Amino acid sequence: MGRLFLQIYGEDYPVDDPYVPELLIEANRSGRIHTIVARAADGSVVGQAGIYQSSPPNRRMCEYGQILVDKAYRNTFAAFRIHKYASERMFGRLPGVDALFGEAVCHHLVTQKMSRGVEFYECGLEVGLMPEAAYAGEGVQGRVSCLLHVRVDHDQPGDLFVPECWEKQVRAILPSWPLTRNLKPGAAGHVPPEDEATDMAVQQFGFAGVTRCHVAQVGAQFAERSAQEIREAEALGHDLVQFFLPLGSPSCGFAAEVLRQAGCFFGGFAPLWFGAAGQGPDALLVQRLLRPVSLAVIKTQSQAGADIVRMVLADMQRAGQEFNAPVGVVSPDQASDQPFDQVDGKAAGPAS
Repeated sequence: MGRLFLQIYGEDYPVDDPYVPELLIEANRSGRIHTIVARAADGSVVGQAGIYQSSPPNRRMCEYGQILVDKAYRNTFAAFRIHKYASERMFGRLPGVDALFGEAVCHHLVTQKMSRGVEFYECGLEVGLMPEAAYAGEGVQGRVSCLLHVRVDHDQPGDLFVPECWEKQVRAILPSWPLTRNLKPGAAGHVPPEDEATDMAVQQFGFAGVTRCHVAQVGAQFAERSAQEIREAEALGHDLVQFFLPLGSPSCGFAAEVLRQAGCFFGGFAPLWFGAAGQGPDALLVQRLLRPVSLAVIKTQSQAGADIVRMVLADMQRAGQEFNAPVGVVSPDQASDQPFDQVDGKAAGPAS
């Protein structure tokens, strides 16, 4: 399987497990990853997919991804059969897994169609998440955005403090799943106690040019800490910084307002992202571009996806107008036939 990763990602995939057979075997044995493999009649590997622990602090929430097919088999049903096996034999059946999420690229619709049919629901747009270089040979121009999808199999009831500044967006997405939540206002004025420290875990993805910050606890010095992470991401030459805020904390509204005034914009609502870790279970995704970037065409295959795209891009434009924050623009070579606010071939309104 390492050959597939080398063929598609070169040596730039951010973790080592897929490249080293012994590491991959141990990861499957421990349950950190569940690898699905498709073989040809002669036994050669033609494709694979994985369900694995990745970014979420909630170890009971896994990512469904790494769907790779050998270039010689791209015109076969290999990807469909892998996905069919995963959906029929693994989704909702794996011990210790309460939810699955995926990041569906938006320069084509294949992954989105696969996700929508098996109870994954759109809940966010990660603007410009992946660099153009990751899709060399696919005709991509500009950074690729991804729709965040989540499938919930076992809910974890809890408090949900909805920040005032992004209340409309959160409430629009919340009904996608039958979640049990105690909704409370996340007031911007709810400042944490002076002696409460910010607990933030930071991931740096050099190849992608992305900094991802998971805030398990919002402390009194959150403004200073978040500003520091933005500065460091800029110094690294990154294009995007993401913050996942704990919606189980009454201080989430304070943190959201701090980030809004720092030029950040709404990214999504991620159920169960924190789980029992930090002040969970859910997360608010907030993001900021660190420089103006060219974005690849953004396509969606569902009305819900189109609504998410409009919602996020509209708030990105607001951040640009209100705080002079960088925004993403469609690449000039595509602008004439694929307007920035066009979704799936239909006018989608102002620029999600």
